[in-house]
Amino acid sequence: MEPSCDKNPERRSFLRIADQVILKYRKVTDLQALPGTEQPSPEISSFTIKARFFAINQKLRPARSKLEQHSRELAAYLKAIDEKLDLLADLAFETEHDLIDMPIRQVSLSAGGTSFHAEKPLELGSLLELWLLLLPSHAGIVTYAKVVYCKRDQTPKDKRYPYKIGVEFKNMREEDMDLIICHVLRKEADQRRRMAKKNMRDGA
Repeated sequence: MEPSCDKNPERRSFLRIADQVILKYRKVTDLQALPGTEQPSPEISSFTIKARFFAINQKLRPARSKLEQHSRELAAYLKAIDEKLDLLADLAFETEHDLIDMPIRQVSLSAGGTSFHAEKPLELGSLLELWLLLLPSHAGIVTYAKVVYCKRDQTPKDKRYPYKIGVEFKNMREEDMDLIICHVLRKEADQRRRMAKKNMRDGA
């Protein structure tokens, strides 16, 4: 079961983290419906299956919380079902997508957009079809993005990707935005816990 998410509009816009994701994109000419949005292609379906599970869990959360309060056994049973579904989703993903061929990118991620390094520059205002795989959950999102800046990094960590690209998400589904918010909040909480443990060790 996914943790609850902060739906505050300000946190949607401003909460941003440094993260590692798998990302690929291609240029498009306009913001039409993504190919297969209504009837997803097998490739999109397998890539976004974890995201769709997340959306279903969010809708079921109020009813599930009430049920779990009445029975620990039922809570454990529902958790086991979630684990089985996650295994099936991972299998569906791995059948269509080879993670070995997908390099991990260092990004700055928020619900409004992301920035990443690229091999070649992109023109300001360019429209992209963007495939974003969150780690370690393997929840995939397919959406549009608009290039809001492109600049050459004088000291890139990876010389293969000398250009820093900033994009703003466009036409993103609300469910996918909620997924990114939850992901960012979870990562932020993990970072705070690690920092607290480090401070305790340093102060010991």
